[in-house]
Amino acid sequence: MKTFIRGLLTTVLVFTFTLIPVVMFAEKAVTEELLGQYMKEELVNNVVDNLEMNLDQLTTEDVETIKQELKNNEEINQIMDKYGTHIIEDLSKENIEDINMEEDLEIIMKENKDSIEKITGEELSDEQLDQAITEITENNDLDSAYKEIIAEAKQTMPTETKTMIDSYNTITSNQFIIIASIISVVSIIIIALLKKPYYKWIVNVGIAGIISSLFIALIGACLALFLNLVIESTEVTFTVSMTPILTTAAIMFVVSIILFIINNVLDKKTGAKA
Repeated sequence: MKTFIRGLLTTVLVFTFTLIPVVMFAEKAVTEELLGQYMKEELVNNVVDNLEMNLDQLTTEDVETIKQELKNNEEINQIMDKYGTHIIEDLSKENIEDINMEEDLEIIMKENKDSIEKITGEELSDEQLDQAITEITENNDLDSAYKEIIAEAKQTMPTETKTMIDSYNTITSNQFIIIASIISVVSIIIIALLKKPYYKWIVNVGIAGIISSLFIALIGACLALFLNLVIESTEVTFTVSMTPILTTAAIMFVVSIILFIINNVLDKKTGAKA
């Protein structure tokens, strides 16, 4: 009976060890890389278009340099990450909350004023900057446009897609990750209590880790491939990298091997049978 329970709990560890990193990778890939990068490109293009309208001296080289500066700006990355998360969550909500896109746009423009001046070699007056911000916000009611897009998407979204998004929001929530982590810890504790000598639980953890690392690499690679196929159907130029999830899988594999080595060392030290 103890053997069966240990085997069952080891299977649970395989599930949680696989699920936690894959879910974290999926959330980052979807919110930061897929939605975040897409929205960032759209925002940067909008900002640059309005700067070109208000700054006649901008050259083509200046425009491209400004685009790269804005795309690499940490403030913009943080704001776009927030919107990526908002989009997924709002697709599941009944009521869509205000997100103050105009305020974030103003922050982006003013935070990057010095960079724009450095690139162009021309001083950008507060009046010119305010005019560019005003034109963007007056010509585009960003909050209303966002709500309309989300509302239309929810109306036209197939039931299967809505179910998938609801499930995505559930498994990527902090509560879900915490519960999965607690289950892992409890499982390890129970295995340790059921297995003698005292250190033998590391064998089960090592087995679960090796199997999980293979699943993580396979699922992560398939997910990245799927997202990149989706991206290829759009006009954006970025791709989702497999490196983070493959690195995670490699680290888990190496740690699991180290656990087996520790087990062998302890076996020799204590004279216990494997």
